[in-house]
Amino acid sequence: MQYKTNFISMTLLGVIYQASAFSFVAIVMYNSGVIDGWVFEEICFLYGLRLLAHALSVLPLSHLWTLDSMVREAEFDRYLLRPMSPFLQFLTSKFQMNAAGDLLVAVIVLGYAFPRVDIDFNPATVAYLTASVAGGALIEASIQVSVASLVFRTLNTMSFRIFTDTIFNLTGSYPLTIFSGFTQSLLIAIPVSFVAYFPAVVTLGKEGELNVPHWVAFLTFPIGLLLLLGAAVTWKSQMRHYQSSGH
Repeated sequence: MQYKTNFISMTLLGVIYQASAFSFVAIVMYNSGVIDGWVFEEICFLYGLRLLAHALSVLPLSHLWTLDSMVREAEFDRYLLRPMSPFLQFLTSKFQMNAAGDLLVAVIVLGYAFPRVDIDFNPATVAYLTASVAGGALIEASIQVSVASLVFRTLNTMSFRIFTDTIFNLTGSYPLTIFSGFTQSLLIAIPVSFVAYFPAVVTLGKEGELNVPHWVAFLTFPIGLLLLLGAAVTWKSQMRHYQSSGH
């Protein structure tokens, strides 16, 4: 009963947080009506795609936010004593329920947007969206793991990780075209724009506003795989610098 209550309360906490963030977008849309050619329903679709990718990236990595304190207090030692991947042991040792709230809000927002936007739901579109959401989740997850792994050297990555998460949250839910040319290039390079903006542009038939070759908008999943590989390499290389309680 205690676990059930905890699950419900943490899920509600996640719902409240994400609903508050979405309400800001709704207020902006109410006051402006259209954001650079995007109507409210299209913004909802873009927002929902980004939040869905974010939720899927957070679900398996929710315990990652405790890594800083575990490394500083040498509690990470326990994962080095067993014949299993320390990374997998760490991730599966605890699950924070508020990530389920992110997923719930994403489903609700997309459920509102889908019947109200002009999308041809053929097999190719469904496959593209599925791959894009998976790729977007891999992008966010890989970047968070890479940044978090720096704790083995610096002992404190929280401010940098919050900054990274904030960039994705604040810029990934809006059309790329509202930003300056320099910021657009930066968001493509990071690559925030691949998480939801490019998939939304292609799906909604807004390719005319792309400032990159059309084929680039189809690279979300491959980029996610490459970043996943990079995150694995970064984690292993940084973990070598971990100093256990015996040092």
